[in-house]
Amino acid sequence: MGSWHEVVEAKGLKTDEMTHGRAGGEDVLVVNTAGAWHAYINRCGHMNAPLDLGTFKSGVLKCPQHNAVFDARTGAVRGQPVHAAMPGLEQLPAEFKEALARMGPIFARIECKPLAPLPIEVSNDSVRVFV
Repeated sequence: MGSWHEVVEAKGLKTDEMTHGRAGGEDVLVVNTAGAWHAYINRCGHMNAPLDLGTFKSGVLKCPQHNAVFDARTGAVRGQPVHAAMPGLEQLPAEFKEALARMGPIFARIECKPLAPLPIEVSNDSVRVFV
């Protein structure tokens, strides 16, 4: 059963900023989009990359790993992952590049799921989420 937990890192979060912190044993992402607060488990719906390492701009969260895009207000998928070439790939051993090439079609078929919103309370400079 879940309970309310304070996310200390989210205190003082300004409009159009994001942060993450621990709450109830979970890594939680907190976003303030146009003054509305939202919280999610800090993992991409595609391959579990930490979303706080990505970008948050214009109400959109972008995953740092494969560029999946999520609506910061709802968690809905707004853009599927994009598998682009990695810088420096040409310097890797041929066997490694071949293995990556074989994995590409597998990664492309992994479903990108929406982020599940967590209940959030903001009051008197305190931010709490229910996990």
